[in-house]
Amino acid sequence: MFKNTTKCFAILSVLLLSGCAQILTAEQSAPEINFSTTEKPLTIAVIDKREYVVNNDKTPAFEGLIRSGFGIPYSYNTPTNEAMSVYLTNRLLAGFSKRGIKAESVETSPNMSIDSAVTQVSKNGSKSIIFVLNEWKYDYHALSDNSWYNLDLMIIDENGNEKLVKNFTGENDIPGGAIVNEMQLIYKQRFEAIFKDAEVIQALSL
Repeated sequence: MFKNTTKCFAILSVLLLSGCAQILTAEQSAPEINFSTTEKPLTIAVIDKREYVVNNDKTPAFEGLIRSGFGIPYSYNTPTNEAMSVYLTNRLLAGFSKRGIKAESVETSPNMSIDSAVTQVSKNGSKSIIFVLNEWKYDYHALSDNSWYNLDLMIIDENGNEKLVKNFTGENDIPGGAIVNEMQLIYKQRFEAIFKDAEVIQALSL
């Protein structure tokens, strides 16, 4: 009986993840950048500082949990198995590219300090945006289908000085459908909301 239940859950998980739908690409799920306050190149870095990633309880590719009918959690990675920092960076770069803004990325790791990240992005001599992921996951099961985020946004000027540090925190319900794509659309909306923030627009325009 338990084996049959486990098998059914495995099948259900595959359906939830894919929904028999084609997985969206970085370009298809890229956030729309609505401001045109900068024509100069940007440098982008996403640093994964989620506690369970930093302490190696989860891998850098960890995206969220899907629970069985018994509430047993099963960990799932990004659809591409890329580290979350890389996965999100690729979508951000695609968004800026669509807007005609040249953007480059800096590779990061969970054990990299924030100061080191600032030093790395400042080497290009361009304005930089650093996203620090404090929380970023989903938990999907019969009684709940929520996802959470908590990130610090840092905007660094061409000289390596902080222009803005601002926290963005929130929770999103997961709509019905293929969770692998629904989450990408949720990420898209999160970044679009951040780039519409008045303080962010002002800091990028200075």
